[in-house]
Amino acid sequence: MRKYLLILIPLLLISLTSPTKASTEKIEKVLVVKIEGAITRATVELIKGAIKHASDIGAGAILITIDTPGGGLEETKQIVKLIENCKKITIGFVYPRGATAWSAGVFVLLSTDIAVMRDGTTIGSCQPVEITSSGPRLVNESKYINAIKEWIKELASSHHRNSTVAEEFVTENLNLNASEALKKKIIDFVATDISDLLDKINGSKADNVTLVTRYAEVIYYSPPLSYHILSILSNPIVYSILLVLGMFSIIFGIHTPGYGAEVFGIIAIGLALAGMGFSLPYMSIIFLALGFILLVIEIFVTPGFGFIGIGGIICIILGTIFLVPSYSSTRWLVSQEYQNLLLIMAIVPSALISGFFVFILYKVIRVKGKKPALTTFEGEEAETLEELSPNKPGFVRYRGEYWLAKSRVRIPAHTKVVIEKREGHILVVSPKKEGKD
Repeated sequence: MRKYLLILIPLLLISLTSPTKASTEKIEKVLVVKIEGAITRATVELIKGAIKHASDIGAGAILITIDTPGGGLEETKQIVKLIENCKKITIGFVYPRGATAWSAGVFVLLSTDIAVMRDGTTIGSCQPVEITSSGPRLVNESKYINAIKEWIKELASSHHRNSTVAEEFVTENLNLNASEALKKKIIDFVATDISDLLDKINGSKADNVTLVTRYAEVIYYSPPLSYHILSILSNPIVYSILLVLGMFSIIFGIHTPGYGAEVFGIIAIGLALAGMGFSLPYMSIIFLALGFILLVIEIFVTPGFGFIGIGGIICIILGTIFLVPSYSSTRWLVSQEYQNLLLIMAIVPSALISGFFVFILYKVIRVKGKKPALTTFEGEEAETLEELSPNKPGFVRYRGEYWLAKSRVRIPAHTKVVIEKREGHILVVSPKKEGKD
């Protein structure tokens, strides 16, 4: 018994005094998923799908390349939560050269286990921006700043990064390039590409696990079609244009039925609401509704097109401006540069679309408002300017004037027709029989 004790006691002492070594994980596969453009609901679905796909293929790590001007605060929180709860090693990489991780993009980068940047990239600009009467303005109110400041500090410190510098992203609107971010310990590595990144992080630790990534297989995630559709619709520029197009199409369709404009308008507004997640800022609702009402009054109550209609167009443009993502109204974390771009892209298309529809409506109102040169139409000859059918009225030219006409049969464009009768401002026509003068 004494002999066994003499052997066991030294072994026990050696095991107690030997340092505990961290485990080693060899990464066989790395799944690459790209965050490009604004962070929206589509980006949340992208990350969800990538995490699931990584589990399906047995990838040991998920590499998220980031190139974004920022995005929705709620969407960013969801993405950060997905990354933090992910059982795979997560790597954030601001890539390619010239890419930015502004505002919301910084939170995504700091939430990953390993943060990397490429030379020639930039991160920062996390101070919230709001729309004011004088344009975009940096938000300084403590009720908005404090919660975001504490959140970014927690993200940085939980991954052993410089929380003091991370705080300055929010309070000072700080921007850093790759070398500065590495020096200030905001990121862990600088790499030129994905291959160089995997080589650089080889042997590094994440969650007390030493990673072996040098010869890992790189697989790129291909999101489904639904993601691409949602990504297009949730773009602020796209949904603001769809909303304006939809409103004017409905007005045009009500005034001139039979062309399907009102159907297109309803579809366009539905797509716009889907892109916004059925969430509209209150000021935008007020101005859009007021503009719609003023235009309807101008077209259906007052003759011609005057100050009421112009006021309606101004209200619609103002409503479109309030659709531009702003922190105080829709909780978006975007850079001021991107905010300025969105303002331009909201105002210019809205003005062009408004001008186009006003011109069309003006022409239609003129045609309908003209008095006929003759009081008798029956038996007179006219020419179709577009195809007519039982379900589709169209314009005809009669004695140098444009008239809206309908027919019980299909008549091609540029066809001689005979006027059967007049019903209000619409002529009822039929094809001219061949050989009849």
